[in-house]
This record gives sequence, structure tokens and C-alpha cells, in this order.
Amino acid sequence: MDQTTPVMRAIRWVIFLLTATFFIYKLFTGNWDYVGGHFRFLTIWALTASTLSAWFMLRLSMGWSTAHRDVFASVTVVLNLTVVLMYWKIYFEDPALFYGADGQAGPWYEEYFLHGLGPALQVFDALFLLGAFTWLKRVAVWVVALPVAYLVWIEFIIRPLNDAPVGSVTNGLPYLFLNNLDVAGRATFYGTTTVTMLVLMVFASGVAQVVKAVRRVPSTASR
Repeated sequence: MDQTTPVMRAIRWVIFLLTATFFIYKLFTGNWDYVGGHFRFLTIWALTASTLSAWFMLRLSMGWSTAHRDVFASVTVVLNLTVVLMYWKIYFEDPALFYGADGQAGPWYEEYFLHGLGPALQVFDALFLLGAFTWLKRVAVWVVALPVAYLVWIEFIIRPLNDAPVGSVTNGLPYLFLNNLDVAGRATFYGTTTVTMLVLMVFASGVAQVVKAVRRVPSTASR
């Protein structure tokens, strides 16, 4: 698909401006009382990746670069799908697992963008416009590396340097429910999350391949 058409440029501008606006908004509204600020949360990792990916795609459409950044876009899709799946699964089980018994979720527009519209825009762009997941082995390496990096970040930097949230087992981990799990429980959760990310990678890759195949059908039939 031609990445530089006027329609493509307009779409990419909308995606970038929306995503960048929320990234900047979170910089100023996030809670910086804790070491790591809002970068303690995987959701913000996903938002950061989305902002960078949206910029790469805009740059491609505007002719400012010829790099497709396929691997980065693919990993961003997997990260966003993981955030959406985990957030809504845990939220519908018990919102207190995130916010505590007295905690409050963010404004509705923030929650729905971070855990709905924002990820959807990235998935749409990567799968249906860019045609991502070309280099699946490279994507798989990063999909495994990401949760490991996040685990190291929150377990060995964030947890020792923060006193809250306070759980029944430990404290300092960014999500309240993690502080209610012992080491074995957290290890199981991290392992399950990594496997889930790989499954989501395979699923998204499959969708991307179907989209590419459908696009090839008209050109093949016209010969």
C-alpha cells in the first residue's frame, strides 16, 4: 500500500496528534511522587511506544524517511494488545486490584483512550495500513525481551525505592495486586504474561498475513 497518499498522510497526522497529546498530557498529570513516576506502569510504556511508532509512521507518509520501522510497529501492537487485555480482565474482576478500595480511576476519556481507542489506532495502522509483522523472528525476540525488561524495572528498581502501594506481601510495585502476591506468584504472573504476549503476537501476525493476502487477490486476478 502506498504510504504517502493524501488520505494516508491525514490519517497518520490524526493518529500522531492524538497519541502525542495524551503522552504530553500524562507527563503533566501523572503522579510523580513515586520514584519512576508514571513510567512505573506498563500502560505508559505502551503509550510511549505508540507515540514513537505514530511518529515513525507519520515520518514515512510525509516522505521525511523511508524507514518502515516494521518491527517496532509490530512490537507496539503486541504491547498495546497486552495492556488492553490485562487491564479489562483485571478491572472487571475487581477494580480495587488496580486502585485499592478507596482509589479512583482516571477521567473517563483518559481510561478509554489508554485502554481502548489509543491501542486500536495503533493496531489499525500497523495491521491494515503499514502491513506489519514481516520480520516475525525479530518481533518475537523483542516481545520476550520487553516483559523481562519491565520485570527488572519494577522488581529491582521501583519496588525497593517506593513504599507504596502497600500490599499483604510486599510494597512498592506499581499495581496493587502485585503487592499481594509472593515471589512465586509474581513469577507465575510474569511468565503467564510473557506467554500471553507471544500468543497475541501470533494472532496479530495471522491477521496481518490475511490482510496482505486479501490485498494481493485483486492484483493477481487482473493479470
